[in-house]
Amino acid sequence: MQLKRVVITGLGGITPLGNNVQDFWTNLVAGVSGAATITHFDASKFKTRFACEVKGFNPEEYFDKKEARKLDPFCHYGIAAAVQAVGDAGLENGNIDKTRVGVIWGSGIGGLKTFQDECFGFAKGDGTPRFNPFFIPKMIADICAGHISMRFGYHGPNYTTVSACASSTNALIDAFTYIRLGKANVIVTGGSEAAINEAGIGGFNAAQAMSTRNDDPASASRPYDKERDGFVLGEGGACLIFEELEHALARGANILIISTLTALLRHWVILLN
Repeated sequence: MQLKRVVITGLGGITPLGNNVQDFWTNLVAGVSGAATITHFDASKFKTRFACEVKGFNPEEYFDKKEARKLDPFCHYGIAAAVQAVGDAGLENGNIDKTRVGVIWGSGIGGLKTFQDECFGFAKGDGTPRFNPFFIPKMIADICAGHISMRFGYHGPNYTTVSACASSTNALIDAFTYIRLGKANVIVTGGSEAAINEAGIGGFNAAQAMSTRNDDPASASRPYDKERDGFVLGEGGACLIFEELEHALARGANILIISTLTALLRHWVILLN
């Protein structure tokens, strides 16, 4: 069997450095840090009081109010990133076979805020079980992949990879493999996370996994440095459209992998100089 060639035709992102790909890339190249004092909750009593939060994101740019309430922030970020990427790829502009378009998404934790909020709410009550009917659908890790497929009507492979910090990398590898083997023409892939809350920060602090460099959040993330004291927790969503080469060419898609590699090389030259 001859393996198919895979290209990237769309990008999308909701990140601590910007809520679209252009802003993210501009700030990344400029050396901007996404780390700052936590604003999602009062972290004054926590060992770590900073994180890389998404800033200025408004769910109502992508959902109506009713729909937004049914989704955990990790879904907000993931679906918004997918909307950007699908638009970037022009997938809604042509007549494509949606049974050959899938979604393979990554999330290590899923709806942690939803889980925390529901447990907090129960603990404050008198023991009578009063839970949101969307509690489980908002929390489970594979719900973001499902919502992306439902939003666009895709009927191809659909699941979520969960492998801690490698979850989204696994999703990309699986998406690549599905297309190479001819199991799909297009895969919407990437990942999202939203664990900057009391449970997330407290849990990682208890594991002594995160940096406590509260006096200098911008330089706290320093992998391979001998002064490193832990990682910095971040949140957001990122999406790539993986597509089989001949399928992309047939619909006149803009193959971003070429221009992306060129841009990377150009910026590396700038940084090295």
